[in-house]
Amino acid sequence: MIIKKLIMHNFGVYASTNILEFKSDKPVVLIGGMNGRGKTTILEAVLLSLYGANSFAFIESKYATYGQYLRSYVNKADGTFYTYVDIEFTMDASEEEVYFIHREWDANGQRVRERIMVKKNNVESIFLTENWPMFVENILPSALSNFFFFDGEKIAELAVEDTSGKMKESIKAMLGITVLDVLKSDLKKIISRLSKDSSLHKELKELDELKMKKDEAERNLAEADEKIAQKSARLDEINMKYEKLLSEYAVMGGGIIEQKNDLMSQRTEHMAALSASQDQLLDLAAGEMPFMLVRSLLYDIQAQGIMEHEHKLNRLALDKVRQLYKSFTEKSDVLNTFMDYVQDQMKPELNEGLYNLSDADLFRIEMLNKSSLDLCVNKARELIGVRENSKKKIDEIDNSLSVDIDEKGLNELFDKIKMAEKEIGSEELQYEMLEKARVSLHGAYITAESEFNRYAENVLSSLEAADSAERTVKYAHMAERIMNLYQIKLQERKADLLAGTMTDCYKKLANKKNLVSKIIMDGKTLDLHYINDEGDEVAKKRLSAGEKQLMVISLLWALAICSKKKLPVIIDTPLSRLDSIHRQALIKTYFPNASDQTIILSTDSEIDENYYDLIKENVGDKFTLIYSDLTKRTAIKRGYFGWGAEI
Repeated sequence: MIIKKLIMHNFGVYASTNILEFKSDKPVVLIGGMNGRGKTTILEAVLLSLYGANSFAFIESKYATYGQYLRSYVNKADGTFYTYVDIEFTMDASEEEVYFIHREWDANGQRVRERIMVKKNNVESIFLTENWPMFVENILPSALSNFFFFDGEKIAELAVEDTSGKMKESIKAMLGITVLDVLKSDLKKIISRLSKDSSLHKELKELDELKMKKDEAERNLAEADEKIAQKSARLDEINMKYEKLLSEYAVMGGGIIEQKNDLMSQRTEHMAALSASQDQLLDLAAGEMPFMLVRSLLYDIQAQGIMEHEHKLNRLALDKVRQLYKSFTEKSDVLNTFMDYVQDQMKPELNEGLYNLSDADLFRIEMLNKSSLDLCVNKARELIGVRENSKKKIDEIDNSLSVDIDEKGLNELFDKIKMAEKEIGSEELQYEMLEKARVSLHGAYITAESEFNRYAENVLSSLEAADSAERTVKYAHMAERIMNLYQIKLQERKADLLAGTMTDCYKKLANKKNLVSKIIMDGKTLDLHYINDEGDEVAKKRLSAGEKQLMVISLLWALAICSKKKLPVIIDTPLSRLDSIHRQALIKTYFPNASDQTIILSTDSEIDENYYDLIKENVGDKFTLIYSDLTKRTAIKRGYFGWGAEI
């Protein structure tokens, strides 16, 4: 199905006649407009022209009657109160079958009456005009239209919820499973009609009672599932509110209040470290540290002390030699000359010592120069680092403690947080009770189903020799049982196929491909489960709002693929809540491949100039909605904002 033309006359913000004609064979159509300029009106015009009163836009609207809904879209600018919408489409690109639907109404009287006319290949068809609702349901059932014509904002809201009962029913319809429910309903009517005339009326009546008991147990179980889904959605809503309160609390300085005692304790520790380092620095200053100021002098003293020490040793040695020479019997001029020479070599200025250092003093000076002063300097540097770090930490803590905090407002917010926590606890308890009740209801359903099947076996065996009506009842029951089993198997197979396709779609779109490696759909409940590389289930709350939205879009994409329906896709507000990376994935991967025709209704901040450059090679027709504040109406111009032609 390819939409070729949409005409809106006095419809919503579109005064007089406005035409959107799609001529290009490229898959993407861009329609740009600021908020409130008529983008959503285009989506509703398509739905209205196709489905009329069966449009989900009307069903989900606030209007009690279809007439009120039609009246709300009458543009009264020309005073005629006359409105119509037309849509023209082909079943495929060959244009062998071209359909044109015209719906018109006026708001002159108290009641609004709609008139419809349908043409096929430019020839008015009375049959199609009278039976259009049935015909369009075969092309695209109205229950499935929200999978192809959807609002990105509503998808964003749906993304934060669990798979609802309504969504599950739509999935069944999309996969062709609900047709079995219709068949089973028809069989029940046959059984009910024939059972009244059966000779085994008593047994069949009891069988019907067991069937009613089983159906009631099934309804109770379905109601329990719906309550659980509602409670889960409520929990998600409360948790989002709770997280928002926590964020506000942190912004207002709640974290500082909670950390105040800890910060004061840390400040005390840093003050102690500062004081200790200061005391140790004072000890160093009172000890050897001042010698660093005269270290060069210490080296001179050391050198002088060593020379004086050597001179002293030499003098003692010379005196000792002279004493020994006096007692020596053989005198020698050579020896006298040598001792005189030694005496002459000694420095006269060292005869009287400059420092007269003792051996212990000289050793201390040598140790100071060799290691003690260096160790002292290193220790001082370390202590200075500790002192400066402590000062920095103290300043940071003082800055945190000096923040002007609205403690009254914080206390009020804290009370709200506590109330939210209490509400979450209460809702979680109710959720657990519902889960426990469901276990009991599921057991009751299994028991009722088992009783019904067992009794049905007995009744069916006794019907072997019955007449044709009884045989019909017998085989109807058999067919119903077979269809129940077939439906379970079919649903499981379809669910596996859908989950596998959805996994492929999600991996094409998602940035964190390692977060979810596989998507599984429960074949019975149709609940989705996200599995990581390790085989563990990923909780939905771990996914961001944008990733959850991608999950829903992946589901819609996969449903469109699995249903094998070649239908256009219309997306209003397409990039809601998505970050730049996920937006690029949708623009480059999803939009060009979603359908043979993808109509995007966007603002200039969603598909802006950068994103337009990414998608323009796949874009055919481009339009911009121009709104006049003077006339309060919107006009349609070709081209997309300032980045396409013809505006």
